[in-house]
Amino acid sequence: MRVRATALLVRQHAVLLVKERGGPWFLPGGDLRPGELAMAAAIRELHEETCVEASAAAFLWQHVSAHHMHQVFRVAIPADARPRANVRAGIDDVRWVELSQLARMSVTPGTRAILERAAGVTGTVSRPDWRGGAGASPGF
Repeated sequence: MRVRATALLVRQHAVLLVKERGGPWFLPGGDLRPGELAMAAAIRELHEETCVEASAAAFLWQHVSAHHMHQVFRVAIPADARPRANVRAGIDDVRWVELSQLARMSVTPGTRAILERAAGVTGTVSRPDWRGGAGASPGF
């Protein structure tokens, strides 16, 4: 089982997802390099896939899926940041997606499970302490 650093970005009740050509949507992230810390990998992968720099990151939880042990990080980006697909990194599309849209989208099982946990019982991925232009929580 591979360790995957996974970035969860929330902005105005939507989450940032990425997609490789012909594949399902998933949360930004990827494998750790030798000796790399998971948080550093999440920030690096976010930049490689979406061309944006993180302004803050915090560990949320670990999630085990069929193929990965996800180290999930809540990541904030500047309010004026505009994520875009980095085709050189194999990313074909980047999109802010509302939770209500997920049922109609092809999403990896790991991403779906992480988003369901993030939504909790409220049915929304955004929680009161996660609001803000860049989705940063107070004190983030």
